[in-house]
Amino acid sequence: MISESELEERLEQARGNPEADQEFFRLLLEATVYAHVPISDDSAKFRLIQFRHPDGFDALPFFTSESRAAAAAGRSARIVTFTGRELLEITRGATLMLNPNDGGAVLYPEEVESLLTTGNIAQLRKDLWPGGKVWFGAPDCLPSWLIPALTQTLKRQSPVMSAYVIQTAPEANKNDVSLLILLGVSPDQAERAVRACLTSMQLEIQRSPPELAIDLTVFDPAQGVPDFVAGSCVEPFYQRKA
Repeated sequence: MISESELEERLEQARGNPEADQEFFRLLLEATVYAHVPISDDSAKFRLIQFRHPDGFDALPFFTSESRAAAAAGRSARIVTFTGRELLEITRGATLMLNPNDGGAVLYPEEVESLLTTGNIAQLRKDLWPGGKVWFGAPDCLPSWLIPALTQTLKRQSPVMSAYVIQTAPEANKNDVSLLILLGVSPDQAERAVRACLTSMQLEIQRSPPELAIDLTVFDPAQGVPDFVAGSCVEPFYQRKA
């Protein structure tokens, strides 16, 4: 089993490094991790402590070292230990946060499920728009899994109001075609929705790799649908019912 010091070293190496990030989470499954329980609890059920995240969701904190767990607990909680896999399995459906006092990572339920079943978590890489003139239009064809997988995911993402799939290519080379998914979601909920969609797509891509590159972006519904979406004459494949 990996030591605390090595696990924390791997965590530092993983910051901003997608390949090291994947390796860290695979190691985390077999490493010892630490969580909090109430000091005194009359409940017949085993209960772990959660906290309210500033973004408005409940998160279950866990830690890579006993010292980090102790510093966060103070005198208000007891520390319990698990392997990473044990903790993720018994808390399925919860949102977890690793080392919350030290800028740790949030693991949403679908990401936990992906890590337990595949050993991987979808990577969120933010790229700047490359610039230059771009053509947008209706897709000629889509991977058979794309719309069903995204629709199933978006039904569980209540902040997402609508979603589109558009075909795009540089004006200078219209043979360089890719697909662009657009989610209409408020900015404060955008990352959550994007990560959920990336996770669902990753599972399908592993089974059936698409022939085209697939990118994903968001827009704020309060600002209206972007002009390039309206100009492409594409209808939303998903729209939340009022």
